[in-house]
Amino acid sequence: MRPERMIVVFGILAGLLAAAMAVLAFSTGVTQEFFEAIHPAKEYGETLVRQATSLRIAFSLDNLFLLAYTAFFLWFVIERRGKADPLACHVLIGSLLLASLLDAVENFHILAMLNRADAGQLPSDGEIELQYVLSAVKFTAGYLVAVIFGVLYPRDTLLARIVGASTAIVFPILGVLVFTTPAPWSDLCGLGRFLFFVLGFFLSGIVYWNRHSASAPANSDR
Repeated sequence: MRPERMIVVFGILAGLLAAAMAVLAFSTGVTQEFFEAIHPAKEYGETLVRQATSLRIAFSLDNLFLLAYTAFFLWFVIERRGKADPLACHVLIGSLLLASLLDAVENFHILAMLNRADAGQLPSDGEIELQYVLSAVKFTAGYLVAVIFGVLYPRDTLLARIVGASTAIVFPILGVLVFTTPAPWSDLCGLGRFLFFVLGFFLSGIVYWNRHSASAPANSDR
């Protein structure tokens, strides 16, 4: 199957899953971001229990999103093979796999704390601090993925140039500011970062759909 088509499929799928998480967040007020920051253990544990049902749905969606975005970037590297610097592609893959691994560890670590909180055992300060570190390193690895992805992105249309430049520049800046600016600015940067998740995948789906349509033979039925 053509890499362009796979990028479209996984880009749209990742965008839909990210949008579903956004709908859940706006309808319930429950997001993962609270549990990626440091809070008193009592408040952290009580919030886990209070939001348990919505959190389980959110993490189910997020685990599917993890698989979708990992496949998206892997197919992107395959499509760029022979068109981009091999070292940059290798660094992108390495950073992607690190971010994906940490994302999975993060999700299941929070779920483990949730299960224990349901049984009446609060998370420790050390566990909460570890969760913060896991989340911060995951996002940092993801920002490196974004920078390299944006640099390697095709530049043959205006939309492609916008997606590539904004992903390489704006997205990492917003991501860094989430951890360094006080509220409410950090919350606004977090919202901007999330909108990039949703729009970036959908727009890449459009870019690569157009590229696939332009390059596919007129009589091809694949």
